[in-house]
Amino acid sequence: MGFKCGIIGLPNVGKSTLFNALTHAGVAMDNYPFCTINPHVGIVAVPDKRLDLLAQIYQPEKVIPTTLQFVDIAGLVQGASQGEGLGNQFLSHIQAVDALLHIVRCFTNPNVAHISTNLDPQRDFEIVQTELILRDLEVVESRLNKLMPRIKSGDEMARKQANILEELRALLNRNQPARHYHSHPEEESFIREIGLVSNKPMIIVGNISEEEATTHVPSPVTTQFEQFARSSGYLYLTLSANLELELSECEENDRQILMREWQITETGIERLIHAGYELLRLVTFFTIESKICQAWTIPAGTTAVKAAGVIHSSFEKRFIKAEVRSWNDIEHLKSEALLHQQGLVHIEGKFYIVRNGDVITFKLAP
Repeated sequence: MGFKCGIIGLPNVGKSTLFNALTHAGVAMDNYPFCTINPHVGIVAVPDKRLDLLAQIYQPEKVIPTTLQFVDIAGLVQGASQGEGLGNQFLSHIQAVDALLHIVRCFTNPNVAHISTNLDPQRDFEIVQTELILRDLEVVESRLNKLMPRIKSGDEMARKQANILEELRALLNRNQPARHYHSHPEEESFIREIGLVSNKPMIIVGNISEEEATTHVPSPVTTQFEQFARSSGYLYLTLSANLELELSECEENDRQILMREWQITETGIERLIHAGYELLRLVTFFTIESKICQAWTIPAGTTAVKAAGVIHSSFEKRFIKAEVRSWNDIEHLKSEALLHQQGLVHIEGKFYIVRNGDVITFKLAP
């Protein structure tokens, strides 16, 4: 499934550097605004140590991790919603992603241009947030105008939708993102259909200096911004995009040496990917078929029959049953034979809710 995270922020905050660290895609990182003109899409393997254990147990010929997609979207500027910079072209790209990674500059570097002479992460965050809200206001106004003829003709559904849009407009006019709208369950599908960008789940990423990341001593600017970011209700983490790029280019042994030297137990990229899973409420299940061990990403709460359909659309129609091994049992016994001997391979039907770490064999009709 194509889960996409869009990387957004002002120009020259480290978006393309982080994207390169994530994907090794070699995107240009020239020191001027709008270096990124078209959104770059990178498919990133999700680190998962469980795959290593499954490879030891089942000895497959091939191991395939699950993936996330990251989209590097060019830097927004103040006035983007009115077409400033590259404006609505970029805002439209944001609508196509499932979640946002808002990169905010928390480092000083006289060699890297910025929108202002002073470093103010909160100001920078609020500039981008305001542009997203203004874009959503434009969308809401357009939808309201299109509903007017139906309302005049007595269409009750149109009237209900207009009420929702008017409440959203009032919220946005108070400079509050659409995610703060408290919808009723029956309204959620309509709100999703509108595609408001300020309604998307988001992680705020404070891009700090390499020195901060390796000494673990935050600057006063970073500390102050962290307090603001956490009070906003969004997920928040810090990393150094430059350091992550450096680590991503190292051989594994060299990377481990550097991480031990700097007392880094988990790379910022790994923390970011795990945060993305948490944000999007994703889980991973595994299959071992035809000498291939593969990880798959699904939303939490997915049924077995829908999980089968993720592998191939025909599997959903041909589904008979699922043989399920729980991760805790696999980790404890480390043996397929022992799982069967102890009755720990469970037979489940279509409506079984797949749990994180399940190893599943799907039985299908011809």
